[in-house]
Amino acid sequence: MKFSGQKAFDIAKANHDRLMPQWASNRADYPIVPHKPKFKLPLTGKYFTIGSCFARNVENSLRAAGINVLSTIDKLPGDYFEIGGESRSGYQNVYTPGAILEAVNLATTENPYSAIVGSEEKSIDLLTSGLKPLDLRTVSNIRDSLVTMYKKLSESDALIITLGYNESWYHLPSQTYINRTPSHVSLRRTIEEFEFELLDYAKSYELVDSAINRVHELAPDCKVILTVSPVPLSATFSNKDIVTANQLSKSTLRVIASAISEKHAHVDYFPSYEIIMNSERSKTFLEDGIHVRAEAVNNVIRQFKDLYLS
Repeated sequence: MKFSGQKAFDIAKANHDRLMPQWASNRADYPIVPHKPKFKLPLTGKYFTIGSCFARNVENSLRAAGINVLSTIDKLPGDYFEIGGESRSGYQNVYTPGAILEAVNLATTENPYSAIVGSEEKSIDLLTSGLKPLDLRTVSNIRDSLVTMYKKLSESDALIITLGYNESWYHLPSQTYINRTPSHVSLRRTIEEFEFELLDYAKSYELVDSAINRVHELAPDCKVILTVSPVPLSATFSNKDIVTANQLSKSTLRVIASAISEKHAHVDYFPSYEIIMNSERSKTFLEDGIHVRAEAVNNVIRQFKDLYLS
């Protein structure tokens, strides 16, 4: 983007939001980040989300607001997860640009069980998150439910994609960007089948743009909202410290979100990341410093509804 010095001053004069606001640290509410949406979305439309745990928070808030969310999926028993507990979803979480493309491709896949590894007794679906090894029939049934869910992309009026991070794992035999670190002992035995890739700007852009183009083929009228998850990396496989690695990850994804939204008329960037990161931390994040509080997510959705829903 380049223009004359005079035009720069003209733009600055017309931009009423150009100065950084002085948000008080003790304020009771959350900051309002000004945003001019490209388009409006139907309140009675069909919505779909793809992304990490922050996307699940967004889904919950949308459903609570009475919005039809097609990416809703059945909960699984708590003992299906590596960290047990109550029945829950979350196994459909998608974290990286490559995994987002793999998820979209499930809508039309000719090989619905690709990237399932292991034995009849203990199998792992590399496109799921947080599940422990289960018998092959159970794993295949879970994959069937994911495929069924992603087929609903073709019915969607709006898709919200939450970009998570750029530290990515790739499964060589299936040629698949996967949704989990191969840390389980059964996967470590075949670690030569996996590659780690720190996705740079160009590769991240290519993967997300390919996913959006694929969605446009499936649902030509579907509008896409790009966001960046505020949930940080909890650990890094790079040689950087975790704080620096996380900042690089979020910065990369934030830049490609802008670039892609500027490229496509049917794609917009919504600043949920900026809303969360400019809120008082104690009101925004849980005690673990990673996951976002429900009220903070609800505030994001309130601003989203005010801007986009007609």
